[in-house]
Formats: sequence, structure tokens, C-alpha cells
Amino acid sequence: MLQNQITIKTLVIVLFITTLYGCKNEPKTPIDFPTLSEQDKRLSENALASMEVADGLYLELFASEPMVTNPTNMAIDAKGRIWLCEARNYRLFANPDNSYDDTGDRILILEDTNGDGKADTSKVFYQGEDINAALGIAVLGNKVIISVSPNVFVFSDEDGDDLPDSKEILFSGIEGVDHDHGVHAFVFGPDGRLYFNFGNNGEQLLDKKGKAVKDMYGQEIIANGKPYREGMAFRMNLDGSNLEVLGHNFRNPFEIAIDSYGGLWQSDNDDDGNRGTRINHIMEYGNYGYRDLSTGASWQERRTGWEIEIPKRHWHLNDPGTVPNLLQTGSGSPCGILVYEDDMLPQKFHNQLIHAEPGHNVVRSYIIDESGAGYTAKVENLVKSKDDWFRPDDVTIAPDGSLFISDWYDGGVGGHKAEDIAKGRIYRLSTNQEYRPVSINPNTEDGATKGILSGNMDVFYQSWQKLYSMGEASEPLLKGLVAKGGIAKARAFWLGLQIPTKSNEYIEMALKDEDPKFRIQGIRMARYKGKENLEKYLSILTNDKSQQVRREMAIALRHIGTKTAAEQWANLALQHTAGDRWYLEALGIGGDLFPDLYFNTWKNKVGDNWKSEAGKEIVWRVGAKESVPMMVDLIEDKNVPSSKLASYFRAFDFKDHPNKNNYLINMLAWNHPLQNQIQAYAIGKMDPTFVHGSSKHIKIVKEVLPKIEGTPEWIMAIKNLDLKNQNEALLRVVVNGTNKDIGKEAANILFNNNGAPLIDEFLNSKVPESSKIAVMDMLNGISNPAAIELLKKNITNKGLSHAVTRKMIETLGNTGSGQHELYQLLEDGELAEEYKTTAVLKLMTSWNNEIRTKAPKFLSTQGEGTLNIAALAERKGNALHGKEIYSTYCSSCHLAADTGIEFGPELSDIGNKLSKQFLYSSIIYPSTGINFGFEGYSFKMKDGKAYTGYILSRTEDEITIKMMGGTQKTLELKDIAEQEALEQSLMTQGLAQIMLEQDLVDLVEYLGTLKVDALE
Repeated sequence: MLQNQITIKTLVIVLFITTLYGCKNEPKTPIDFPTLSEQDKRLSENALASMEVADGLYLELFASEPMVTNPTNMAIDAKGRIWLCEARNYRLFANPDNSYDDTGDRILILEDTNGDGKADTSKVFYQGEDINAALGIAVLGNKVIISVSPNVFVFSDEDGDDLPDSKEILFSGIEGVDHDHGVHAFVFGPDGRLYFNFGNNGEQLLDKKGKAVKDMYGQEIIANGKPYREGMAFRMNLDGSNLEVLGHNFRNPFEIAIDSYGGLWQSDNDDDGNRGTRINHIMEYGNYGYRDLSTGASWQERRTGWEIEIPKRHWHLNDPGTVPNLLQTGSGSPCGILVYEDDMLPQKFHNQLIHAEPGHNVVRSYIIDESGAGYTAKVENLVKSKDDWFRPDDVTIAPDGSLFISDWYDGGVGGHKAEDIAKGRIYRLSTNQEYRPVSINPNTEDGATKGILSGNMDVFYQSWQKLYSMGEASEPLLKGLVAKGGIAKARAFWLGLQIPTKSNEYIEMALKDEDPKFRIQGIRMARYKGKENLEKYLSILTNDKSQQVRREMAIALRHIGTKTAAEQWANLALQHTAGDRWYLEALGIGGDLFPDLYFNTWKNKVGDNWKSEAGKEIVWRVGAKESVPMMVDLIEDKNVPSSKLASYFRAFDFKDHPNKNNYLINMLAWNHPLQNQIQAYAIGKMDPTFVHGSSKHIKIVKEVLPKIEGTPEWIMAIKNLDLKNQNEALLRVVVNGTNKDIGKEAANILFNNNGAPLIDEFLNSKVPESSKIAVMDMLNGISNPAAIELLKKNITNKGLSHAVTRKMIETLGNTGSGQHELYQLLEDGELAEEYKTTAVLKLMTSWNNEIRTKAPKFLSTQGEGTLNIAALAERKGNALHGKEIYSTYCSSCHLAADTGIEFGPELSDIGNKLSKQFLYSSIIYPSTGINFGFEGYSFKMKDGKAYTGYILSRTEDEITIKMMGGTQKTLELKDIAEQEALEQSLMTQGLAQIMLEQDLVDLVEYLGTLKVDALE
């Protein structure tokens, strides 16, 4: 509900207007935002009319176009001035119509000089092509850190004239140039260190000379799985030394937020369309599960025991070694995030996360509660807009405690497309409409003592530096801060840690505090000092009553590896409570580097009680060799719940033991109540070399296969063990299987095993038409030459029905090699007139420019000429008819509302993510808005075969791609002759040019209805 601070005597009409708009300088005539034209909705003077603001808060438009364009990230200095990275030159390779400025993008400084809450001056701090589309800015005294892949720049303004006197490279070689998934903003922490992250396109860190950067433990920062994968979060000293990887295997974390106690928080974006965006509490050194930790496989590749719900499956949450999510927020495009540690906003937002979510046009707070060793959170909206162009991408605290919001303001967010490069806005959220930045001089003792409590990063940084420089002389000031409690005390503890003669005293003060938050901080302070005395410090907290404290103790033991540390870890493990995944993963993180030493110490302590529910979880999680026979014992237990088996067997993928394969094959002969399930899981976990190395082993495995035919475990066993002579069984699953995914996998294996004649015989038999169409669904995306030849031959078979033939055309058109054959059928005049529309639609998805552009010539009618997107956006369509159009044109590559094929991005929430104008643009010009992760590649193999699709996963030896029709294909790197990135989208090119204009309008109207309820 919208509400502003007004007196009881205010006129009813004013109350109505204020309630509607929640802002200062309300218009005299109420504006009904939804009734405005699309053009009028874009005007900045109507922006506040779209906003819903939380109780007790004012929202003001601080700046807008033309002063600001495309802000990507924001900082506020100690003077209260707003610093912005602009991105007018965002992805020009995908937006060629953008007016490129060859002087490059700008770093702007905006200022409100008269306190009216609106920027009235703007100056350029720096402009250059080397900061085009920068994603991060941090202002720390006279230093400005700009994050823009491939570099991180540090600008210095020594004379204070708001122009840089020097520019140095801190890091280089970061991938993700002009890409949302590159390097992001830096944050100054209360411990005096810098924090930052990059997305999964960042890949590596090099120093300014191009040399690989190593972390403080000697590991190169490279996302190759040895040991780090995908996106990463980092911490380092101000000069770049002692760099640590705090977490890895993220997809695209936008920023790190750090609280005064050293707690770390981050948002992360899912693969578009899977409703799996998330908020993470970062347990240091954890794996966050975007890809398979062991193999690097995509979350889409079948694994034992994966979750039914894709948002959970997305993050490998069923795997041992994956840190749980604080909160999954559904669909969206999570961006800037912070911990609000100031006092202007209402009390319920104090010390809570505030987050910009442009995908749902909202700025949210996540109200966090403790739960065991972890956390839960509920959502409170601060600002929500009815304008689907409102794209808040960053939030920042001003010196007076107000919250500033930067707005990318565009029809879409992320991907390769920018609908508008001339707009951008900055808002101020407050309880005081006048913007009067607090005047603090951090260079004085009094100013620094006040400034150290500020939520503004620059004020805090400068105050921290002053108190730090005072050394022991700061002690009286720090004692005063400690007496205040709360964040004052926490920040004072960190500063006390910096005084060499007093650091031990401050660590012990924190460790012995009654409040567990400070004891947690004390552990982090002790770790800061190094591992030499860490065991001694941790002994102070033996048997601490707080699970949160014990969680942090477990993590602290990660790099020690002594017998004393093993004893401490074992003691913590004895206190594990079944069901607390946070605590379990903390134990795993703490024990992963010395699993045998730590685990065996626990095993000796726990004795026969290891089979408690808590003990079973520890056996499941820890990768010690001794845990393997113990897992076998758990499975062999006649009372093991059926629901546990998949999880238990998945754990074998993360464990090693010299007798593991023998344990697994012996399971096949057990006499067990759940023997069928056990056999099914066991054969898929054996090493292929072990199985094929003995005819006895092969015989045992093949005796099990008929019992589990058609199950996920059956298809995994056939694939993983490369079992032959299974064609009859594979055909049965293709024809009779109820699981389409398994059927498609079975069909692919069948063709690879020379089983095409079996399919041909079935299609030409007298089985019902519906059965033949169902088999075609299973053949989608299979590019085996035998499959292509089979389809081509049968398309011209006049003995098949119209429906079956049309389905065959669609199926043939779902592979690159099939498209060539289909085009040739058109060229040779072998395709009947009634099938040409279906064929052309499929050929317009081709990456081959000649096929794509020439295919429409075979149609007798074409679309209605030049399309005006702005005019189309004003029209209303028929969503019901649009759903039919979707089924015709889109469902062969996209899934929406559980209908279609999962090849391109899922569209079930596309109405939330893209405005109507952006939807039109994406359909008419699909190659300008390719979603990250869906860039197409073509592969030419040494044997002459060719494949096209997007990459699901890549290892040292192979690449797995997803092809049209949804089929996956694994290609051995040694067999690839040529790999080429496709400039064109895999989505239909020029689709709008062959559709009736009203059909296009109806399609967009339907797509606009595809919305998953935003998280509230």
C-alpha cells in the first residue's frame, strides 16, 4: 500500500493522490498510469505515478535522461554526490543501430547543490572506450575502482579536482568483455579488505602484466575445475595481496554485500527462464552448485536423484558439497544488493538485505531470521513499479542514510539487447524529502568516530582509515564504540584487530561475548590473524551452544590439518543435528582438504553411534575413503528407506575407494527388500573399464537391465557403461515409454547403434497414427545420418498420413544436417504444396544464411511489409488466438506453461521480464537479444558429421551440446575438427516477415500473459 507522512487534517483528495503516488510534488491531476499510452509511460514526468512505495517512505526522482543514460552501477561519496557508470555503448555488436560514441562511456558525478532532492549539476570524471559498459564502481577516498572486463582499473584523484590524475590496472585478462557475466563492483569491508566477484563468463584473473593470479593458498584463479568453477567471489587486501576465493560455482552474482560482523550475502541469476534465481549467504570456501562439482556437467544433464522441480535441480542441491540457498526468488534478473546498516529507513529494514530486482521491476528487502546453523528470509517490497521499463539495477546508501536506486530503464534487462540507450533514472528513497548530506570530516577524531557508524561506504572507508592510522591512540575511541554495542561494537572490534599489541585482546573479547554474532565475528578475526594460533582461539568455544557459532568454527578448521584440529572438527561433528544442511555443509567445507584425518577422528569418537540420522548425513557428505564402505552398510540395511537410496548412490560420485567398484557389483547379488532399486542405481555407478574388463561383470550387468528397463537408471547405465546389443529394448522405450526425455535419449542411442531399420519398420507398420507421431517426438534433435536419411525417405512416402508427414518435416528441420536435406527437397520440388509452410518455418531457424534467407521464397504469401514496433506496442491483441500462434511457430523450440520443447529459453515468465516493445523487438530481430548460455555453435567433426546447438557443459575431454528438439549430444574434443560461434540466433530469423501482422500482435499479447507470480 502507498502511504506518505501527512497530517490527519489533510484533505481527502490529497490523501488519495498521495496514497496513489507516494512522492513529493504530486501532480494536481491524478495520473492513472496503466491507461497511459506506451509512449507516455516512457516519459520521466510520469515515472512516479507508476510507483508503489512502502509505508512511511518518500520516493523522489533524483535524476533522469538526458542527464543520465543507462546507469549500470552506482556509488555515493562522502559529500553525498552520486557516481555512476553509464553504458550507452552497451553491446554494440548486438545493437548496431545504437548511436556509438567513439569517445566511450562515462563515469558521471551528480550533485544536488540546493537540497531539493534533485540533481542540478553533472560532471564527467572520466570518459573512454576502455570503460564501455562498466559493471562496477567503488569510490573510496581519492580512489575510484572501476570493474569492466577484461580489466579492473584504479583511478586516483590526488588533487581533488574530480578528474583522475592516474589510472592503473589492478587485474586484467578477465573474460566477459561487454558482457553481464564479467567482473562486478568492489566493496570495502569492515575488516579493511576489499570484496568483489565475477560471473561465469569471467573465467580467470590475471595481473596487470598478464600473469596468472594465484590465491593465498597457491591456486590459480581460473575456472577449470581445478578446483574452481564458474562464477567466483573474492576477498583481498587493499593492494591486491592475500586474495582468497570465498565461494565458487555461481552463475552470475552481481555484487557482494557484507555486514559489520563479516557475514557475506549475494544474489545469483539462473539460466534464463528456469525460475531459479536465488539469494545466498556465503559460507566461505563453499561450492554453490551451478555445475556438477566433479565433472562440470550442466544441471540439465541427467544425474541420480535430481530434484523434480527445475528451480531446485538447477543448483545441484541434491549433491553432497553444495551449500544450500538462503532463498530462491523465482524468475528475475537479480542485481545490486547491500546490507542496510543505517537508521533513516524504518526499523524493520535495519540490518537487513536490500536488493534491486529489475526482472520484476522491484526493490526488495529480505528480512532474515536464523534457522539452525543457517537462515531463512521473507520478502518485503520497498518500491514496486507498474511500469515494466523500471529496471532497478543498483542500490546505495547515502551519508544521510537515504537509499538511492539506479534504474537502467529499458524494455528488457540483460541478454544482448538494449531497447533504448537514451534513458536512465536515479531515485532517492527516504523519510526526509530534503537531501542534506550529513557533514562529517573523517580526517578528525570526532568525525571518524561518527563516520565509522555510517552506512555510506566512502564515509565509512575514510573514517576507518583515520582510526586505523592512529594505532594505539585510537583505543579510547574504540572502547567508546564497543560500549555502544551493535554495529559500533562490531566495527570497533575489527579496528582493534589492526593494532598489533591489542589484536589478541580484541579477538578474545569477541570470542567471549554473550552475543553469538560477536563470537562468530571473533572466529573470523582469529582467522584474519592466520592459522598459527587458530586452534587455541577455537578452544575457547568448545561446545558453544550456538549452532551458528559452531558452523563458523567448522569452516575455520579448513586449512589447518593437525591432530588438534581433527579433534575439534570431530567434536563439532558430534554436535550435528540431523536435517541441518547448513551445519552439515560447514562440516564438509571444514573437512574437505583433510577428509581422512578429520573423518576418521570423528569415527573413532562416535563409535557404533555413527548410524544415527546425524551420523548418516556426515557419512554421506564427507569424501573420506572410509565413508565408502560405511555408505555400503547404510544401503545394505534392510530398513533403509526407499526415499534415501537415490541420495546415497549419488554420494558415490563424490567418493573414491580402491574397492568401490567391487562394492557396487556385489550389491547386484544381494537379497534385499529394495533389491530392484539397489541394482538399478548400482550398475550406473560402476566404472566402464571395470565392467568391460570382465565378461563376468558384463553378464551380471546385462541380467539386471531387463528388470529396470525404461527407468532413468537404465538409460544412465546404458550410456555410462556404453552397453551394446540393447536395440530391441531401446525401441520398446522409444515406442512405449511414458517419459519423453528418456525416450529421446533412447532413440539417440538406438541410431548410434545402427537401429534405424527398427524405427523404419515401425513407422511403416499398421500401428495407430498417434503412435507414429509420438515416436517423432522422440526423434527431435537427433542428427545421426541414419536418422536424417530415415526421415527424408519417409517424408516422400505417400503411404503415410498428412499429420505424420508434417511431424516428420518438423523433426527433420530440428537439426542442421536435416535442414540441408529439407531445403533440398524444396529445391527439387519433391515436397507437396501442403507441406511447404511447415518446412519453411523450420528452415528459418537455420544458422545457414543462404537457407534461412531463401526459404521464404517457396511460400506463395508473405507478411505485410515493414513493421513499426512503436505502433505495434500500442495495439491490443487476442491472447487466446496468440496461444494458437505460439503452438504453430514457437513451441518446437520453447517451453511455456508446460507446453512445447525445452531447447531455447523457457518463456513461462517472459511477460514479467520483457516489455511489449521488447517482445516485438526480440521476435523481429532475434539475433540482437541472445540470452547468455544460448549462444549457438556449429561443430564440424573429423568424420564429416556436423552438429549445431548451444553448449551445456565443457570438460577437458568433451563438450555436451543441446540441439534443436531438446536432444543432448556429447562430442569428444579429439574428434572435433572445427568449432565456430554463430553470429545469428538459433531462434527463427525473420519470423515476423512471414506472419500476418495481426497474428504477430496476438502472439505478443499471449506472451505478455506468461507471468509467474513475483515473489512477495
